[in-house]
Amino acid sequence: MVNIQNIKRNFLLTYLHALLLFCGLFSMPLQAQEKGVFWKISGPELEKPSYLFGTIHLICEQDFKLSEEVAEKLKYADALVLEVDMDDPALALSMLSRMQNEDGESITDYLSEEEYKVIRQMLIERTGMDLDMLKTMRPFILMTLIYPNLLECETKSYEHELMKVAKAEEMDILGLESIDDQLSIFDRIPLDEQYRSFYEYAENLDRGRQEFRKLINTYLEEDIALLVKMVSESPEYRAYQDILLDKRNHNWIAPMQELMKGSTVFFAVGAGHLGGENGLLNLLRKEGYTLTRMGNGKKLSEKR
Repeated sequence: MVNIQNIKRNFLLTYLHALLLFCGLFSMPLQAQEKGVFWKISGPELEKPSYLFGTIHLICEQDFKLSEEVAEKLKYADALVLEVDMDDPALALSMLSRMQNEDGESITDYLSEEEYKVIRQMLIERTGMDLDMLKTMRPFILMTLIYPNLLECETKSYEHELMKVAKAEEMDILGLESIDDQLSIFDRIPLDEQYRSFYEYAENLDRGRQEFRKLINTYLEEDIALLVKMVSESPEYRAYQDILLDKRNHNWIAPMQELMKGSTVFFAVGAGHLGGENGLLNLLRKEGYTLTRMGNGKKLSEKR
């Protein structure tokens, strides 16, 4: 039986993982090889500063780093704002209603009989997941079901931990976009390409595990320029950069500006949204804000 809570918990990882591992970007100019995942946002029109924290949505427990500085700034914020409001009770229901392909398409419509047979058997052996029971599941849902097998460790979610702090402080938890906005992203990418990417990862979980480890290490180094470089070398899904990242980043600027008026807001989004010409850091600077790196230049991988 599909565990809806696991799908809900891992949902945002779908986007960062898709972005960094199989949704490659065009090469783009970088902002002076910038590093840093925690930033203060200030400006002449802001009464109080706000903060922007880049996350990785799922990480091994031993790699999880949440500095006292991050926790302290969050405690004194007026609101925690994520990509979507993960505290919304309607979230799981919305996802459940969109788990199946709308027109009944099946994974067997896009893979050869031999390809399907190979990954079905492999996934039964490695994950206990039988594709025969999930043939009409959308590809990104299938991906969320195999993510835990890429880590082979006890995991933590930055969003989950930040929400625990926010709830303890009884602050508002909001989202920059709706769950339907996020789910609709995949409506614009052909199913054959999505299923092909799923097949390639399911066929070689060991390779996916190595790539995920590299992603985690890069995140812990706070090297957002390298994150962009990593994905710029990937040949897959380049045509969808604007859908997966650029347009979303641009769409978030206006609500971020509105939320920061007269309030201290703690924004937490996937670290892949920070860097690059169309990243949030550059877009906010273009709007006249000052972005100051927090943490005295120390990386998450270092002792603070």
